[in-house]
Amino acid sequence: MSAMETVVRIAEDTEFDPNQVTPGWEGFAATGAMAVCIILLGFLLVRRLRRNAYRVEARERIAAELAEQEAAAAGTAAGAAAGSAATDAAGAAGAPGTPSVEPGSGRDSGPRA
Repeated sequence: MSAMETVVRIAEDTEFDPNQVTPGWEGFAATGAMAVCIILLGFLLVRRLRRNAYRVEARERIAAELAEQEAAAAGTAAGAAAGSAATDAAGAAGAPGTPSVEPGSGRDSGPRA
């Protein structure tokens, strides 16, 4: 006789009592505690996902602002370089009214208005 036949014979001989197969208050408490934990984990997950999304948005805004500042600085530097080149060309041609600057003096040697 195999173990399976023994188990089947014992199962057929025993009477079914519905009070002994219910989980009782322990099973109810365990199921309730598990449900509360799952709900709490859901709230924590949503909070972390929102925080991460806000951080990504903030990083994108900062990157956009830095790109705008760099573009403005590059535009200002290009404009200053173009203006400087025009001033140098005018100064080399001896244009009247343009102050000449001696290297290292930090002062204008031209006429003051």
